[in-house]
Amino acid sequence: MSTVIGWRSFVKIRVSIFIAGFAAVVAASWCIPKEAGAQTPPAAEAPAPVGSTAQAVSPPSAEATDRVALSLPEAVRRAMEQAPEVVSAQHAIRQAEARRVGAGVIMPTNPRISVDARPPIHGGGGYRETGYGAMLDLLFDAGGAPAARVAEADREAGVARADFVFDRAEARLRAFAAYVQTQVAELRIAEARSALEISRRVLSAAQRRVVAGAASDLEAASAELDVALLQASEASFIRQRDMHLMSLRDVLDLGATVAVDLTSPVDEPPRLADAKVYVDRALQHHPALAALNARVHLLDSTEKRLEREVFPRVGVYAGVDAAPLSPMYGLLGLSLELPFAQRNQGPRAVTARAREGVRSRIELEARRLSRDVVAAWNAYEARRLELERITLHAMPAADRTLSFAEAGWRAGRFDLFRLLTAARDALKVRASRIDVLEAAWIARIQLERAVGEEVSS
Repeated sequence: MSTVIGWRSFVKIRVSIFIAGFAAVVAASWCIPKEAGAQTPPAAEAPAPVGSTAQAVSPPSAEATDRVALSLPEAVRRAMEQAPEVVSAQHAIRQAEARRVGAGVIMPTNPRISVDARPPIHGGGGYRETGYGAMLDLLFDAGGAPAARVAEADREAGVARADFVFDRAEARLRAFAAYVQTQVAELRIAEARSALEISRRVLSAAQRRVVAGAASDLEAASAELDVALLQASEASFIRQRDMHLMSLRDVLDLGATVAVDLTSPVDEPPRLADAKVYVDRALQHHPALAALNARVHLLDSTEKRLEREVFPRVGVYAGVDAAPLSPMYGLLGLSLELPFAQRNQGPRAVTARAREGVRSRIELEARRLSRDVVAAWNAYEARRLELERITLHAMPAADRTLSFAEAGWRAGRFDLFRLLTAARDALKVRASRIDVLEAAWIARIQLERAVGEEVSS
């Protein structure tokens, strides 16, 4: 009886020790920090590359309020920080940098162990005379392939950072264009309401003249038609403003119900420097060219890695050979890969052709950017001169004509149709000025897109 009790106590003690040891292993595994490169940061953090690293930026906070007041510089800055494509590019940088983890391991494969049993087939004494053997194989990259893989991973991160710079520049231009077009739509709404006020005043006067018998119903109907057309134009301009405002919300990653107040007016665009200055800046600093150059560097690193991987791999093996009828032997040796058949011929050829293609694209892109810069600069200067002439000459003449026509109509010297014609001409001139103003700023944005950075006056 005491033997049974002792046996049960012994089993319980062993089970308790096993459970305690398993719990200690689990607790230790939770306490061991992850590898620095493989650590997963919180999802709310978004990296912003500065130099060669990705730093975290604060997430968008526009949803915390129902109204946001933005100047043009603020809108551009927020777009460069929290536009959807910018946030995606930041995550792409983190993903590319994570590829460096484990790239420098000198063992291309895991160690392999093999065990075999050697039972006698004839004349043996059963399982007691069974022999056995064991072997451990280790394979090493001795030709610099691990360092080449690390360099290639760094180049991949460089490509991701170059793409981030390009996406940030595009987000800035998207915000710039949406802001300008929204403010231009506001100008159109204001001009339509101003013209509508004049048309309503003319309609009221025409109705009084009809009641007094000094005019026919045709004049009142014409004035009423003019009011209706202006009301329709106002509604169209409001629709355009809301559409451009929603585009601005999209690039700023704002909620659909967040009210946005734009505080920067759209002034007349200034005169710029000569086109050659911007052509040189585009060829030196454009993000598209930088991204293509980063891809060339990546392909160079890939080719170097493929060349280093051709170097023969060195293997180390150790084992034991034992049999009851013979002495026990130990095994220790080296193995060397013979790179005769597989020398990465295909991948190296593909990499070389891809690098040639990217270099050709760099030349084509440089010539295209030069053409785009000159074309955008010419369009901008032409629109700026056109806007200057409309503002200084056409608009004052149209306002004077409308003033004279209204005074003459009230004095009975002109009929209503002459007044409506003058009002429509004045409205057409003002609408033309707004159209040219918008076209000039769009040309300015196209010029900045071709240059690849902000264009200063």
